Amino acid sequence: MKQSPESADVFIDVILDATGDVPSSDLLDIRIGPFWTVVNTSIGAGMASSLRSESHLHGTQPIADAGSLDDCSPLELSALMRSSSPPEAAIGLAAANALLASTATELTEEKAVSILRERGVGKRVAMIGRFPFADQLRESCDHLMVFERGLNRRDGDLGDEAIEELLPDADVVAVTATTLLNRTLPSVLAGVRDDAFVMLLGPSTPLTPVLHQFGFDVLCGTVIDDPARVLRAVGQGAVTSQITGVRRVCLWAKS
Repeated sequence: MKQSPESADVFIDVILDATGDVPSSDLLDIRIGPFWTVVNTSIGAGMASSLRSESHLHGTQPIADAGSLDDCSPLELSALMRSSSPPEAAIGLAAANALLASTATELTEEKAVSILRERGVGKRVAMIGRFPFADQLRESCDHLMVFERGLNRRDGDLGDEAIEELLPDADVVAVTATTLLNRTLPSVLAGVRDDAFVMLLGPSTPLTPVLHQFGFDVLCGTVIDDPARVLRAVGQGAVTSQITGVRRVCLWAKS
């Protein structure tokens, strides 16, 4: 039976609890680019999607401690996941991902698109968040539904209002890990059938088995092998396809 928490705080709680089992580390660098946020520590680096906050338009400070974040430990930064400010929450998730990736085991080197193409043959597939490979995925599945609320939305994509009605029809569900940041993950999982194959994917994905309890069959994320290269690219405005020095990996739920 898949768990569907009513609050996004439940996901944050289990992720932060998991970081408590990671060895202590030092903060080396933080880079906040227009598309990605990276936190580099002495035991590894992690990244998360940079979400924009509109609050700065009204004179507030989206990142309250900007300029002094270097004084925080990676564990302290990860607690920013609880922030209601999207840029701060992204820093928190990137820090948590850096810590969790350092101890992740039983990872397989696979790409999410390959898994989706295999699992989606003859199936109805739902994609929460438009991924670059959406069009090629249409060629292998019976029917593809793309739900997108952001600037990536294209003609034919569906909005949040259609999730409750249409998502239960999906045999395979691919969920962007950005839903952890915009706090929409609970409402998404509430519409997923118990027998559906469910993936959490994208570089923002925390590589921790504690997320499997919520019904994810596989977590598809990113391990950063060359932090300096990734920091440089992100700082220069790189999008996902321009970032090298990383590996696409998966963490499968144990049967």
